[in-house]
Amino acid sequence: MKKKKSNKKWWIIGIIIVLVVVILIVILKLVNSPATNQGSGEQIEIVPLSQEQINILGQNILSSEFIADLPKNGVIGLQFYDFVDGVRIWQSGFLIGQEGFLSSGTQDMTLVMHTKYIFDLNENDLCDVVQSSKANGDMWVESEISDAKLFLKYASMMKYRDCFGF
Repeated sequence: MKKKKSNKKWWIIGIIIVLVVVILIVILKLVNSPATNQGSGEQIEIVPLSQEQINILGQNILSSEFIADLPKNGVIGLQFYDFVDGVRIWQSGFLIGQEGFLSSGTQDMTLVMHTKYIFDLNENDLCDVVQSSKANGDMWVESEISDAKLFLKYASMMKYRDCFGF
């Protein structure tokens, strides 16, 4: 009778060891996988915006009153994307600060928006375009900084809360 309990105990230990090894292999594969596009093995490509799109952004965003209200050391990333044949294509982005477009800096947050809204800036207010893109699920905000830190740093921007939907 002792032999049956002993064998059962070793079976259970063996199964646990196998499960732990499988879990470790899966975790290591996930951690070591390179940045790829939709799991296809392709490196992510960033396609530049057209000169016309860049001009529209420059005219409309840099002339917006919210730029002057950014904190002195605040940096916001603006990243665009489009879809080609059902695949998301990342397009060039910008860093925005109190001085306008920046050539370098560490962004506090990134506003991600579909490129189809760039041309809407010719006919609509920046707030209307942002609200429309957000309502359609075509815009979101990413940040590695806590909401509390962002709130403290960007308190001067609270008057634009309705505009950006924060």
